[in-house]
Amino acid sequence: MKRTIAPALNPANAITLARALTAPFIVWLAVVADGPSVAAAALFVVAAASDALDGYVARSRNVVTDIGTLLDPFVDKLLICSALTAVAASGRLGFWVVLTVLAREVGVTWMRSMARQRGVVLGAQPMGKAKMGLQCVTVVVLLLAPSTQSTWVEILVLAMVAATLASWVDYWQALRRGGVAINADMPRVS
Repeated sequence: MKRTIAPALNPANAITLARALTAPFIVWLAVVADGPSVAAAALFVVAAASDALDGYVARSRNVVTDIGTLLDPFVDKLLICSALTAVAASGRLGFWVVLTVLAREVGVTWMRSMARQRGVVLGAQPMGKAKMGLQCVTVVVLLLAPSTQSTWVEILVLAMVAATLASWVDYWQALRRGGVAINADMPRVS
């Protein structure tokens, strides 16, 4: 997509920023509920849906900006990690799940940065989009479930973790296909 010079605060970026502002409210609603929270889940669904809206607005109005391209995935990470942390803080989810998701997000961000420094654009991968969808579904279920210890919720969480790790591997492979040597500039540890 051809980028145009557009103001940093255009309608698409405003939607992204509004989505970012929902994160503390989702956390607060989830923590205050200390269990299932319809309000937190509803706000999360609205925020997650706005992710598709901001992309549509940016493309349809031809106002795709560098700041929007960076801000959108960051806000996605913020939203998912904040909601998962709130559920984990209430004792309804193991922190290992949050740490796995966070490690993947930091790892993929690092890989994209490495690729960009070498002139390779590492765009969104289909597995990454599927991972995001499964993460959103899992967060909503965790926010609504009376018990996160039920078998089906545990299976959903494990599937989300598996998709998270699989998408990390997928990005790694995409980076290698792009001809970027991952460890070329990294010091060796003896």
